[in-house]
Amino acid sequence: MESLGTHIRRLREEAEWPQRKLAYEFDIDVSVLSRIENDNKFPKKRVDEIIKKVAELFNESEVELKKMLLSDEISELLLYEEQFEEILKVSEAKVQYGRQKKSVQSNLNFK
Repeated sequence: MESLGTHIRRLREEAEWPQRKLAYEFDIDVSVLSRIENDNKFPKKRVDEIIKKVAELFNESEVELKKMLLSDEISELLLYEEQFEEILKVSEAKVQYGRQKKSVQSNLNFK
């Protein structure tokens, strides 16, 4: 499976762009782009902006790019956990509970 960084590198190479051109489009240093493409570091403060720019430049789905990023982060956390399946099940239940709780709270009407 392809990580977001690897996916960005592949898109850039298929477009025959040098790193400096894509780094310019992202308004980041070439060394930062290199770290992104090598899955070393993704600048958290600019993640949404960079994903949006990748989607625009390469006609990609923002939703799918975001899924790639989040799945990269989750898989990195669970890579060496023997009980990763159970952890994912518990996490899913917590997400559902949190969404349900937020839904109830947003429907409260304080007058």
